[in-house]
Amino acid sequence: GGLVGINPGTIADSSARGAVTGEGYYVGGLAGVGYNNSNCGAISGSHATGAVAGKGSYVGGLVGGGGCGTISGSYATGNVTGDGDSVGGLAGAVSGAISSSHATGTVTGEGNSVGGLAGRVGREITTSYGYATGNREITASYATGNVAGEGYYVGGLVGFSDTIGVITASYAIGDATGGYYVGGLVGFSDHSRITDSYAVGRVTGRANVGGLVGYYSNNVVHSYWDTQTSGVSRSNGGIGKTTRELQAPTGSTGIYSRWNADWWDFGTRSQYPVLKYEGMDVAAQRQ
Repeated sequence: GGLVGINPGTIADSSARGAVTGEGYYVGGLAGVGYNNSNCGAISGSHATGAVAGKGSYVGGLVGGGGCGTISGSYATGNVTGDGDSVGGLAGAVSGAISSSHATGTVTGEGNSVGGLAGRVGREITTSYGYATGNREITASYATGNVAGEGYYVGGLVGFSDTIGVITASYAIGDATGGYYVGGLVGFSDHSRITDSYAVGRVTGRANVGGLVGYYSNNVVHSYWDTQTSGVSRSNGGIGKTTRELQAPTGSTGIYSRWNADWWDFGTRSQYPVLKYEGMDVAAQRQ
């Protein structure tokens, strides 16, 4: 990691800006891995700006393997590349919660589970660190970089989200390109819940391609994808809308009537909604 290799406790209000390269598992711009025992490796108010590259699995712009700790109020801006599985703009894989966080770098992975924010959200954090459990929820977070994977499970926000995962009030605007199970927001959603979220990036893949979700989700509510910018007319969950339909409501009305007005800035009739949750920078999201 750019700051630490293993984080057994808490990292707060910290940063790293150098490029990070690793040949093994768990490579992150700030921390390699959050320790998966009673100390879960929480990260808050922190960021990493350097490029991250790993030859093994679990590679992330901020943390390679997030463990069961929370990531809050944090971000990563560097480009991320990984040769193995679980590659993400913020975290390669996490079993804890992510809130008010974002990633803006381009994400490229040669294996499975590649996402603009997180490669995999769930229990698959293995090798010597075992399995982690926790509140697998992504809240008020976003990804803006393009995502490209050569294998399975590629998503603008999350590559693979397992059964207990929850994605709330989040969005992805980067393009998602992959092999199989490719989605503008989530590549493969194993019955995880998605609510009050959207995706607008172009989505391309060989099979099981969806504007919002690539495959296998039946628990999606009040969530949308742009049928024009994505180039995709179908999704396994969510409702397709035109650009005009997504930008027209300028408040918590119409298609956004169930969205929390305290969390979202709905902009003008030529803008998509962005987040203002816990003081998130609206102007920076609209650049």
